[in-house]
Amino acid sequence: MEVMLIVGLFASSALSLNFIVNQKYKLAGSMNIINLCLVVATAYQFDQVKNIVWLFGIAAGVVLVYFLVRFLLKKQKKEKQQSIENKVVDVEVVDKEK
Repeated sequence: MEVMLIVGLFASSALSLNFIVNQKYKLAGSMNIINLCLVVATAYQFDQVKNIVWLFGIAAGVVLVYFLVRFLLKKQKKEKQQSIENKVVDVEVVDKEK
């Protein structure tokens, strides 16, 4: 069983790299997802699931913090831009005839 999982990992990694070279990014992404599933299945066979769950949890936390900080910075930038726009004074040009 473990040998088939490792062969599957190799095949999906090779296909993913091939799809990246051929600029088929959606297929490469799907191969990477299959690769992750095979890694988890292989780790389950070797009783390493606890370590992978911790790793995925930490990775998910880092990604969540990244997107939260990015969202807050965009919101702050938008509020700053709106306050600048509110401070702009409309100037009316009057044509004076001589």
